[in-house]
Amino acid sequence: MDNIEKLKEKLKLYLSTLSESAQRMLLRNLEKAQREGNSDTAAELIVAALRDLLKVQEKIVPLEEFAKKDFFREARFFTSEIDLLSKVEARISPTSFDVIWSWIKRDIATPEHLQKLALDCADLEKHEISKHSAEVCADLVAAIKARLKVVSRELGGEQKLTNHLGGEIVYKDLLDVLVSAERLMPLKPILSRMPKEVASWSSPEGDEAYKLITRYVQQAPLRTSWLFSAVSKKLLSPRLRIQLATKLSGSDDAIQVAATVYAPAVQHMLAEMDAHVAEVDKHLKEFSSLHNALDHLRSWSVLAKAVEVELEVPNQSQWGGVLTEMRKKMSRILKSEVESAPGLVRKALRAPKSGEPESVDSDLIVDAVRASQIFHQAELAKDGLAMNGPIAEARKELEQSFEILTKSLVDRTRRAVGPDVEVIEKLHVAALDIAKNLFDAEFADSLGRQLKAAASVKELQAAEA
Repeated sequence: MDNIEKLKEKLKLYLSTLSESAQRMLLRNLEKAQREGNSDTAAELIVAALRDLLKVQEKIVPLEEFAKKDFFREARFFTSEIDLLSKVEARISPTSFDVIWSWIKRDIATPEHLQKLALDCADLEKHEISKHSAEVCADLVAAIKARLKVVSRELGGEQKLTNHLGGEIVYKDLLDVLVSAERLMPLKPILSRMPKEVASWSSPEGDEAYKLITRYVQQAPLRTSWLFSAVSKKLLSPRLRIQLATKLSGSDDAIQVAATVYAPAVQHMLAEMDAHVAEVDKHLKEFSSLHNALDHLRSWSVLAKAVEVELEVPNQSQWGGVLTEMRKKMSRILKSEVESAPGLVRKALRAPKSGEPESVDSDLIVDAVRASQIFHQAELAKDGLAMNGPIAEARKELEQSFEILTKSLVDRTRRAVGPDVEVIEKLHVAALDIAKNLFDAEFADSLGRQLKAAASVKELQAAEA
């Protein structure tokens, strides 16, 4: 052990006689002196010894953590609720931020920029961090704009950049990011004066917000897309977004609204609906992602209902065609799931063949419960789907089958002995889960009481014997 280490150990031995609060106070004071440049070798040794005693490790906080937030701060006002399949102005897909930042670090940032982004800010004051962050962000924006100018002059340059970014949506999102600060500036007075949440345009808060929005629209009618995007986060219901367009345009006719500068309010929603369809399809194919698929189906249903209630959309109109195609696509995705539900429920809960013991197929149970969940959500969404026939047929078959199956299960519960009891109990759980999905909690509770009563009768008979 060299002399420095020996001295450090002696310091630790001495400092350990102090209370922990005294140690921490001394460490804070010495660290403050370090930041202010009023430190010496002895103080550095004491700091190192205290950190060892308190197990305090120097945490590196790179400037990048702040610079990334600052770079996208204004753009996040225009983030869409979901990654879109097709770009609409003023709606930036959530995942685009990370993709764009990775591209900046890889293709835009110079070694000097990267060095600045790695700057340790752990000991810096907030104003110092803000200063460094603003400088590097300004440099990066200038570098990006310079790159875009070069790209615009190159043959196929825009396509190459699009490929580097991972697609057209991210490229166009980048363009929106670059103008977001300018677009947000005139909207700040509106956003700051609006309540945190708007539940109705007829409420005092909603009426005041609508007046603010109307004044902005009169001044900048060609930037309503940015307005609707920023304001949408304050609206509690998707219907309010459509109502905003119909109120401003003075019509609920989709053809007339589509011909106005207020069309983006509806276009934003249609783009989100299309994205939800794709997510339902993706997650249904991933067996473990059912809850995600159902969440997206619910979200799609809410948006579809908002459009249906607030707009008159002729089938022959452009938006009517888009909605019709979406309904068909969602119906195609759900049709096989809905049609398979009755068969899966029957197989999962069926009685054993005469003379055979009770058995339970765990995989079949999982499939049946899953099918009942999908059927339940599809039935709730049926007004927006193009599959009333398959849903009605499946409902009829499920009700008939479930009535027979549950009567059988009650009888089998009364008769179950030995190993059959444990199997029957597992079937009870599955039957109740399916009942909640096919009917409701009240029906499931009633079935639960029947099954419990059947089990009690068997136990009573056994006790009397």
